[in-house]
Amino acid sequence: MGNAQRASRDPELGAAGHSAGTEPQATYVYTDDKLGPAEPVRVETSAAVFQPTSTTRLLLRALRRHARATDRSALDLGCGCGIVAIVLRRHVLPTGRIGASDLSQAAVELARRNSERLGADLDVRCGSLFEPWKGLRFDLIVDDVSAVAEAIARSSSWYPPQVPSEAGDDGTRWITKVLEQAPEFLEPGGRLFFPVLTLADEAKTLAAARARFAGVTQLDEEWYPLGPDLAPRLDLLQELAERGVVQLRKRGSRWLWATKVFVASDPLPAPA
Repeated sequence: MGNAQRASRDPELGAAGHSAGTEPQATYVYTDDKLGPAEPVRVETSAAVFQPTSTTRLLLRALRRHARATDRSALDLGCGCGIVAIVLRRHVLPTGRIGASDLSQAAVELARRNSERLGADLDVRCGSLFEPWKGLRFDLIVDDVSAVAEAIARSSSWYPPQVPSEAGDDGTRWITKVLEQAPEFLEPGGRLFFPVLTLADEAKTLAAARARFAGVTQLDEEWYPLGPDLAPRLDLLQELAERGVVQLRKRGSRWLWATKVFVASDPLPAPA
C-alpha cells in the first residue's frame, strides 16, 4: 500500500508524522480482537514500502492459531515494515531464530528500525525470495510477497508507483517460485503459510502448491468489498474474471474479493 493520504489505506494506519531526515511517516497498529485482548503492536510505515493490509492480519491470525509448540524457527518472506516477523516474535516464538527479508532495501532498513525499537530480535536481510537464506532451514515459512494480477496492482492503492509488484498478468509470478523453492528451506515437518487473493489466479497457485506439497489446507477466508480505488475499475476486474484470472462475488449492490490463507506441509520430491 502507499502513504497515509490514500483513500483506501488501512484504517489502522495512524496520522502521518515526521522523523528527522526522512519522509513523513505513519504508524500501523496491529491488534486482533478475535484472538483475545493483547497489547497492540505499533510499527512505523513508509510510503516507499508496501504497507500492512487486511491480508496481513488474516495471515497472522492463522499463524497464531496454528503454530506448534515445537516450532523453533521462522522466516518472513517479503517482510515490508517487519510487522509479521515482529508479531511472530511477540506472540509465537519468544525465543528461537526468526529471519525476515525483502527485495527492497528501504523495507529492510524500516524492518530493522522497527524491530530494534520494539526489542524484537530479528535477522533482517535484503534479497529476492530465498536468496539471502541459502543453506538455512526453518520450521515456519511465511510468504507475503506480491500476489495480485499486475493490472489490478497498478490500479490499486496498495502499489503506488514507488512500490514494486511485478507479479505478472495473473499475479502468480512470485508465489509459484516460493512454492517451488520452499521445500529446500523447510526443516523436517516444517510448514509454509501463504495467502491467496482472488485478485490473482487461485487455481494456478493451488496447482503449484499441490505439485510440491502433499498437504495443502485452507485455514481461513475473508471477503471484502472493492475499495474506492478498484471499484471504478470494475470493467477491468470483470474482464479478468471472464478470462479466469480473478474471482469476484456480488453481494447486494457490492462486488467483493477475498483473501484465503493456506498452509502447505509434507514436501514432495521436485519434478524431474
